[in-house]
Amino acid sequence: MKAVIMAGGEGTRLRPLSLGRPKPMTPLFDKPVMEHIITLLKSHGITDICVTLQYMPRAVTDYFGDGAELGVRLTYFVEEEPLGTAGSVKNCMSHLGEEDFLVISGDAVCDLDLSAAMGFHAARRSAATLVLYHHPTPLEYGLVLTDEEGRIRRFIEKPSWGQVLTNMVNTGIYLLTPRAMELVPEGWPFDFGKDLFPLLLERGEAMFGCAVDGYWCDMGDGPAYLRCVADALSGKVKLDLGAPRVASGVWAESPIPPTVEIVPPCYIGRGVTLGDGSLIGPDAAIGAGSCVGRRALVQNSALHAARVGDRATLYGAILCRDSSAGAGSVLNEGTALGEEAVLGRDAILMEGVKVWPNRAVEAGARLTASLTEGGLKGPLKFGDGGVIRGIIGEDLTPEALLLLGNALGTEGRVGLGHCGGEGAGMLAQAALSGMAAAGCRVYSHDGPCAASAAWLAGSYALPASLFVEQDGERAYLHLFDRRGLPLGRARERKLEGAMLRGEMHRVPARQVGQLERVGGVQAAYADDARHRARLKAGPMRPLTVCVPGESGGDDALAEALERLGCDVKRSFAPAVPAFRALHGGFQLMAWDEEGRELEPERMLTLVSLVEFQNGDGRVAVPAGAPVSIDLLAHGHGGVVLRLGRDGKEADERYENMPWLRDAVFAACRICARMGATGEALRTLDGKAPLFNLRRTEVPLAASRGDVMQAIAREVPGAESAGEGLRISSGDGWVYIAPLTRRPALRVVGESFDAETARELCGAVAEKARELDGRMKKEI
Repeated sequence: MKAVIMAGGEGTRLRPLSLGRPKPMTPLFDKPVMEHIITLLKSHGITDICVTLQYMPRAVTDYFGDGAELGVRLTYFVEEEPLGTAGSVKNCMSHLGEEDFLVISGDAVCDLDLSAAMGFHAARRSAATLVLYHHPTPLEYGLVLTDEEGRIRRFIEKPSWGQVLTNMVNTGIYLLTPRAMELVPEGWPFDFGKDLFPLLLERGEAMFGCAVDGYWCDMGDGPAYLRCVADALSGKVKLDLGAPRVASGVWAESPIPPTVEIVPPCYIGRGVTLGDGSLIGPDAAIGAGSCVGRRALVQNSALHAARVGDRATLYGAILCRDSSAGAGSVLNEGTALGEEAVLGRDAILMEGVKVWPNRAVEAGARLTASLTEGGLKGPLKFGDGGVIRGIIGEDLTPEALLLLGNALGTEGRVGLGHCGGEGAGMLAQAALSGMAAAGCRVYSHDGPCAASAAWLAGSYALPASLFVEQDGERAYLHLFDRRGLPLGRARERKLEGAMLRGEMHRVPARQVGQLERVGGVQAAYADDARHRARLKAGPMRPLTVCVPGESGGDDALAEALERLGCDVKRSFAPAVPAFRALHGGFQLMAWDEEGRELEPERMLTLVSLVEFQNGDGRVAVPAGAPVSIDLLAHGHGGVVLRLGRDGKEADERYENMPWLRDAVFAACRICARMGATGEALRTLDGKAPLFNLRRTEVPLAASRGDVMQAIAREVPGAESAGEGLRISSGDGWVYIAPLTRRPALRVVGESFDAETARELCGAVAEKARELDGRMKKEI
């Protein structure tokens, strides 16, 4: 069998170690990672290998040549333009011929049993076989759901915690047939995961996944790289370290002075100098040509022809070629020095700080931000609902917003707005500078709330939009795509990576981005809500409502209802229904004519009732929306689609029905119904089934994915809700999903009476705690 090694990757997340080289050429035990892959292929009898190249191809071809020195035959295929994973392999078909072949990444670290995978593939007569791996933290990978025979049923690309119902991840190692590759177009970008495999699944082709013995790790970033080093030294992954074992757990090509203490496992390459009294290990890889000073400490770190001064301390650090850590310096976990970077005497790099190549940190400095082309205190992270939260001046600084704005600015056209205070304005201005530096056209608007910014993003079809909302010392960064919806996890991860690397995109002065002011957003937003929410043409019955809130969302809500024809009072009044816009204008709360509070979930149910009775009978709601909406649909012959479960149709309907996700549109839709029928809000509410919700959170010590998988296995009635799990019992339902920002589960009990909802919520929460405790002990 022939093989294809995909070696065109740039490895941006692994910087600065991967700077100036393709990711497959990243050194690991003084060899490029790709050399370890070639050795693995050869050990399974594969010696005829195609190599796909795109980024810096000469670095690969100059090192490996024709492969003869390694006992293999290498044939190179260079992409002039990126063709995607499947497209790059399609480019090799002239060499691969009519036989099945294996595809593997050139930048992963593994010793998987490829022979077993090839045997599995042949026995199943599969059009495509994916080699799978049980991964303890599968969040960053594509998940593959299979049946008992291994037949693939579903793919979940880059899941959220709520979708982690299996830990079988796609390793990027495939056994493929020529007939499968016939579906890949010539010369066009085409991916295996996004394009070919879903197409094969749709056509009903035989596709299988198999988990084989061995180890696999995507060497994606610095911590993953050091984990690979440690796993190789401990024997978890079998690699040829290329050095003799001189003691248990110690491989060395250089003499070890008697005054040096070695704590296994360790690797010491050729031409290494170790100073008297130094302590090396455990999990240290001292690459060829490195020098470690006297009484230095190097643990869980990797050096590549680097110099460490006397009394320096390294724990969890990576030092690239010709870099230098001065005497007495300290490099904490997750730090890195790029090629020829210099860390001065007694300087300290705090956790996660990286110094880019050819840069110097002065003596005695204490660096808390990466020294690249920009820096920030800590990487910004998206939380639940696609929102970045933080304290102004601490988590959310001008430097952080400059980087975020610059990353967004690469989209070409971006919306920008803010509300709530001067702090939000300051952060927005910083983001604006970053956007302009990237050459972006910025639409700066006066929208009063985040929901109005989402509406503007959809109206202008802006590729990206940022809205900064201030609440006291805290700020919330809302980001939207051209549909006016949250960006989605794939784009969120891309932005997180760009900010973490601290890179700035700069254009010449003549190309600096332009600013366009967009005014009157509240009026246009309110008018669109009035226009689209009406059920029929013609006048409505007179309707008096209250909008007692004072937020920007409440102001837009009041104006929209006035434009709809309502008499709006800005304070509570007896026997008059009241509405408020919460959470940036995305959730609607109400009080009926008797003063009974109707929570946002109840208002979503009433909006759905209007669609079942006055619309086309189909709604799309979030995965965690109440089950009562499904009961309501059943009684009216309607259909409920859930996001994350019902695919493209659910996404499109949710996009095109803003009253399902926007408080202003929802209030207009409900008031339009009340004005058309003359019924009170209390009467409309009485037409929907009663339900009670009880909520709690369960902090976790074990992995969120592991606990969710255990609940799916052990709790009767548990099934995937698209995002999270829905557990059905005779008396109600429980929805459970992991939180994004912290290790915890959100548990929501739902029933027709409050006590049962409380009991259901408590029982499932207790089960989650029990499973978490059991897994913590196993760890």
